[in-house]
Amino acid sequence: MPPKISSTPRKNCEMGEQVELSKMMTKRQRIQHELQMMKQRMELLNSQLSLLDSQIEAKEQAIQELRQSPGKGVAAIFGEIKPIQDRSPLSQTPLSEPINRGNSNPFKTFHLEY
Repeated sequence: MPPKISSTPRKNCEMGEQVELSKMMTKRQRIQHELQMMKQRMELLNSQLSLLDSQIEAKEQAIQELRQSPGKGVAAIFGEIKPIQDRSPLSQTPLSEPINRGNSNPFKTFHLEY
């Protein structure tokens, strides 16, 4: 015989009410903890934002000072950039052509066994 399914709710008893109260208290504690963690996270994010704001202001000020002072452009930051004036014969040979030294095969090959 299958169990009877009743659509009427059970009568309230003290034990059932205690279980419901315990569930509600646990949920309340969890929500309070979550809220506290969110507040801490918000404080951390706000402090990071204020730090970034001050760093951005300092960088913008440094850029303005570099723009206003003559002779202090990119070269002053990175040092003077001068091209290399090396005119040796090796620097004038194209890199794409191999150097022939009387060999029919200009490339050296070797086999490696291991």
